[in-house]
Amino acid sequence: MSLDRLPPQNRDAERSVLGSVLRDNDVINDIVKIILDPEYFYFDYHQKIYRAMLEIDKISSPIDLVILAEKLKQLQWIEDIGGYSYLAELWDAAPTAGNALYYAEIVKEKALVRALIHVNTDILKEAYDPVQPADELLGMAERRILEIAERGVTSDTATLQEALRDAFHRMDARKSGDHADLSGVRTGFVDLDNLIVGFQRNELIILAARPSVGKTAFALNFIRHIIVEEGLPVYFVSLEQAKIELAERLLVAQSQVDSHKLRRGMLGPDDVQRILDAGNVLNRAPLFIDDNPSQNMLRITANARRLKKRHDIKMVVIDYLQLIEPESRRDPRQEQVAQISRRLKFLARELQLPVVALAQVNRASEDRQDHRPRLSDLRESGSIEQDADTVMMLHRPGKFGGDEQQEDNTIEVIVAKQRNGPTGEVKLAYVKQYMRFENHAFTDTGGY
Repeated sequence: MSLDRLPPQNRDAERSVLGSVLRDNDVINDIVKIILDPEYFYFDYHQKIYRAMLEIDKISSPIDLVILAEKLKQLQWIEDIGGYSYLAELWDAAPTAGNALYYAEIVKEKALVRALIHVNTDILKEAYDPVQPADELLGMAERRILEIAERGVTSDTATLQEALRDAFHRMDARKSGDHADLSGVRTGFVDLDNLIVGFQRNELIILAARPSVGKTAFALNFIRHIIVEEGLPVYFVSLEQAKIELAERLLVAQSQVDSHKLRRGMLGPDDVQRILDAGNVLNRAPLFIDDNPSQNMLRITANARRLKKRHDIKMVVIDYLQLIEPESRRDPRQEQVAQISRRLKFLARELQLPVVALAQVNRASEDRQDHRPRLSDLRESGSIEQDADTVMMLHRPGKFGGDEQQEDNTIEVIVAKQRNGPTGEVKLAYVKQYMRFENHAFTDTGGY
């Protein structure tokens, strides 16, 4: 393919945008939301005219042929743009300002494609004559393409009145129960759902614990509830375990067959039948698994977008955050993790669904007398705590001594942060042989 061809552009659309502003000055407020930069115009003289319009708009002055011509004269651009006669042509180019946003979208689209061509040309040159390792070249390519994608995001604002209207509408929907997903995706654990009101759309939820406490098992339990009991599709990114291992764990939890017997191949006829029945149930469950052990946010985001469009997934679960490949290996580890947590938050906002990311905590909790994890224990980056809307931490009291008969099967879910709700603790029972979490039973006295 020749790179000497004229880059994508649409002169008529650019002229119509500028002509629309001359006919209706209010149009510029809508156009600014779409065309964020004068460089979106391909032709230099159109860039200069638009810059002049923005300068006039800054002082709240009307934009007409006379004032625009005077501003261009002050900037010494009047001859560059073709003189007064060209401004008159722009007026005629847009008989009405009603289609201004449509024309502006065309200009924006052409600009983004030109930027993509420019970046890909640079990437091609770097690839043919590399001065950096392949993984760093991939990171550079990803960052530059993502920068273009971010330029394509249209900014928008809303009045407080509009926000209040939406808030009252959501409250009415929650009260009537007509729109269940507005109250969050339920985990299936009664006390936890009462505390966090389910996993909320647009939110990043961090599930953190020390190794071997049960992060993956807990995640698979609420995933199983969501896909089986609620029938909602979920995208599960497993960077630690293969899909066959995850399938076995789901079968064990669903069938309540002893996992040790399954691994040893010592299943009786009743066990086999329960496994088959569980398989039939899980076969109908909408779970999408990606178990590629080497993944970055570009791949995760692309898959999530595709699954949202094709299957309308309601949640993304990632096991676990610190195993996601960084965008740049040159950055300090703390900055790498900070970039990943920010991208996860953006993903939740973009797709309007909860993103649950499992995370490791450091050893500091093991040195405390009570061994309970805290927010400050999140490994490698304080930005995880900052970006997260909810942080849940798992703690197994029986792992650190005490009355093991009473505590070994108890898991505490510590809601250490909840941006829009209370913090607190919930106890769950962990049935180890079934890899299954259950609601903690109440005693006769009303306590746990």
